[in-house]
Amino acid sequence: MMPPGITDRVLVVEGDITRQRVDAIVNAANPSLLGGGGVDGAIHRAAGPELLGECRDLGGCNTGEAKITSGYRLPARFVIHTVGPVWKGGGAGEDTLLSSCYQNALALAELIGLRSIAFPAISTGAYGFPLERAARIAVCTIIGFLTYHPAIERVVLACHGNAAHTLYQDILGQEKTINTEYEMAQALFSHISMIEASHGIRIKNREAIARIIAPTIKSDTQALSVGISLNNWVAVAGAYGEVTVSESVIRTILDSLKSA
Repeated sequence: MMPPGITDRVLVVEGDITRQRVDAIVNAANPSLLGGGGVDGAIHRAAGPELLGECRDLGGCNTGEAKITSGYRLPARFVIHTVGPVWKGGGAGEDTLLSSCYQNALALAELIGLRSIAFPAISTGAYGFPLERAARIAVCTIIGFLTYHPAIERVVLACHGNAAHTLYQDILGQEKTINTEYEMAQALFSHISMIEASHGIRIKNREAIARIIAPTIKSDTQALSVGISLNNWVAVAGAYGEVTVSESVIRTILDSLKSA
């Protein structure tokens, strides 16, 4: 059975981000991190004055980067603050910076062991980023991250208003049609997990293996073949504890796929 698809891990909701019951919510902050209007102000009000006190010690945040604080009075345990780009017409690197907001927030969540995270529509309020363009960047960046980072189990996209909710749902639905690489990566992770459990080991570079091999795999049968090859390597090598599959082994597996 194929592991869950991307839409089992990404949920679009219409509602208040401050009420989301996730490990962390993302704040579309300004560079000072000292509160403001819109989502930023709502999060600070819901979290209480302790949040502002902790933010004062962070020294601000650059556009596209992310920093984390406690959630205080919020249902979420943490707030990840990221600064989105101000829209200047699209020629000032706004797309890349917005993508970095999502990428860095997700990476920070994974780094500290979080499993679920909720995002607002970053930069689409006072910063003026066109909603549809921002939504496509958000969805594509999130799917790209989740493809090779199975530790994040659930991402919530909290939308303000029915029009934004419908837009995000439509964009996510479109992404489902180009989901093969995601599915193959999840199949590989499933096989690797079974190998780890069977041999009592941990493969340290499991994400790197999936990132290199998944784009080449076109079917469940090929994914299974990779799993068998990895299992045989572990058995022959007598691996134990934490192990790293060498580049030469990965290259051999790739060559076998290309010649099949």
